Amino acid sequence: MEKDSISQDFVPQTALDQMTGSDQTQLLKAMIPYLPPRGQRLASIYAKAREFAGTVSLFSGNALEGQMQAASTAQASPLDMINDISRYCYGDSKRKLNQITDLMAMIQMIQIMNEERQEG
Repeated sequence: MEKDSISQDFVPQTALDQMTGSDQTQLLKAMIPYLPPRGQRLASIYAKAREFAGTVSLFSGNALEGQMQAASTAQASPLDMINDISRYCYGDSKRKLNQITDLMAMIQMIQIMNEERQEG
């Protein structure tokens, strides 16, 4: 079985990544596999340090309040949340979330069938 990886499936950036990262950090991270091992280590640490600094800066003020809340979270169903989260996953995590989604869909179908039986 072919192993899933980010390079095989495009994984979009989360809202947090978009707010804490930059184009330069993304370019640096994309360049890492082409560097020698010592360069990979240093570039990886530097990229993550930049992201951490961006996160600290983002959460240091009150301006963030409510910016990352999902649209209409009060009305979002667990299935909506799982579908949204799965866009950012790959590999085993993606497969597990897909299994949960399939199971929830099956449960909904059973509930609909039971409701029809009770009405009929």
